[in-house]
Amino acid sequence: MKFSKVLYGMVHLVTPLTFFLIAVIWGHFGLSKPIWVNLSDNLSIIGIYYVGVSILWILNIKSIHKVSEEIENKKG
Repeated sequence: MKFSKVLYGMVHLVTPLTFFLIAVIWGHFGLSKPIWVNLSDNLSIIGIYYVGVSILWILNIKSIHKVSEEIENKKG
């Protein structure tokens, strides 16, 4: 699998979903916040995260492809 696809999956899927699940569980059980307040707060944070990450992804796409090609060339 290409490095850029793995990186994309980690940045856009695994990291935000992990944060979301941990934050919802912590907010519900640790802080005793109502579930709807907890969900709306965390979805807002995830939305801001996606905007920031998308901008950074677009700005760094050439470097990501360059590093991905270097890794693929080293593998053979």
